Amino acid sequence: MTIRHHMTRLSTRTAMTFALLVLSALAITSPALAQQGNQQPQPTQMNWQDSLRTARAEEQTLRAILSSIESIDTARQNELIQWIITDRTIRSRVISALRKGGYHISPNSVAELSVTQKPPTGPDNDMALLRVVIEQVGLYGEPNIRRILGTDLYERINSRQGYEYTLISTEPVQQKVQFVMMDASLFGGDIIFKSGFGFGINVGDDYIGYPFWLPGTIGTYGLIRRGTTDFRLGIEWPLGQSGVDPFTISQGLQIRERKLAGAMAFSAEIKQDLGLLAEQSGKLHFGLEFRNAFTPSFNSFPAYAGQEQYRTYFGYPPPSDGSLDPGPANSPVRPFIYYLALSTHGYLSYRMPDQVLRGAYVQLGGGMHSIQPVSIGSDPKNPTTNQDVFMWDRYNFFDPFVKLGYIHTGESGDEYGVSVQYSNTLLTDAWVKLFPWLQLEAKYSTIVGRDPYPWEWKDYVMVSPKLTLNF
Repeated sequence: MTIRHHMTRLSTRTAMTFALLVLSALAITSPALAQQGNQQPQPTQMNWQDSLRTARAEEQTLRAILSSIESIDTARQNELIQWIITDRTIRSRVISALRKGGYHISPNSVAELSVTQKPPTGPDNDMALLRVVIEQVGLYGEPNIRRILGTDLYERINSRQGYEYTLISTEPVQQKVQFVMMDASLFGGDIIFKSGFGFGINVGDDYIGYPFWLPGTIGTYGLIRRGTTDFRLGIEWPLGQSGVDPFTISQGLQIRERKLAGAMAFSAEIKQDLGLLAEQSGKLHFGLEFRNAFTPSFNSFPAYAGQEQYRTYFGYPPPSDGSLDPGPANSPVRPFIYYLALSTHGYLSYRMPDQVLRGAYVQLGGGMHSIQPVSIGSDPKNPTTNQDVFMWDRYNFFDPFVKLGYIHTGESGDEYGVSVQYSNTLLTDAWVKLFPWLQLEAKYSTIVGRDPYPWEWKDYVMVSPKLTLNF
């Protein structure tokens, strides 16, 4: 007991000693801390350039924040629910709430009132309004919409009960690829992997109004389709004898033969969303295509190129002086072999906002294309050389590019579409979805305001099924 009593007294004395040391330390340091706390920080000197740089950085940050708030992730856009309110009472209440909130909108506005909603998720199946748009006024985000409209009106709209509305689906900017998506028709097809990379095949040149095999080539491409970017790069190959003669299907139904021989070419195309417009103002894209043919050889042309009528100076001897004298006046006109040597076009595409004319778009631009005539034989300027292919003066055409189109979108996605385009010819394109995996597409090209050239038909029509698989 005595030992335990002494140990207790020792522990108490040690604790009291430690406490006295701590109090002494605080007493010593407190004046220094008080003095340090009374010191004012020195102001940072900034010139007007630094202030301007800081202000611009803050403005960029605020713009990025507002842009993210007032937009919906395009990768998830097709999963959202969208409808147009047609009930007059609800429209009036929304317009009144917007005007009270300081938004400039006519009380008698007849613009569409569209609503975007997050679908039920989670165990409670809770739904929320993400966007309410009328004219150029838009409310974004559940807290802001609830604050402006009030809880009663917000819940009424969110429930979609007790008022008139038209349910629509949001047009998906990019179809989700599970593993591989494939589509194929007589006009070409694509294979897209989940990564956004893939391969493509193209038959025809719609930019100059030559659908299907009229250009005489088939293109093979590597492509990237990610987000709002569609880029492809590849080589076009001559079709050889394919399409030189009419193709009979059944009972006299024929696909017209082509008149262009076709030549190997380098080809590239890009389509890109510029992202310059707010979502409620529509979308602005640009497109660019470029195709340049390599110099062909005699062996790259179809077999008909060896016929005598395509030979240089067939029917009479070439001039002895090597000039381009066409020969006697009664000599027949020489036919040529033609191929598409160059095609390049650029355009801007504007898709109308949903509140104006949902699904409509317009494209404006221009470009040019060149047709190269050739004949087979020796060079008349130098008869001693044996040149298989002789190039004559190239025909260059400058093309305005105008296209109007409409795509109707329903609850199951895009249902049908139609477009009218004028560039080199008048080209119409129409398609309809028969099943989720099958479409039917028709293209019709006709010449307006001029006579057809030797390598053209007056008109041409082609119909093809289109198979689409996503697995």
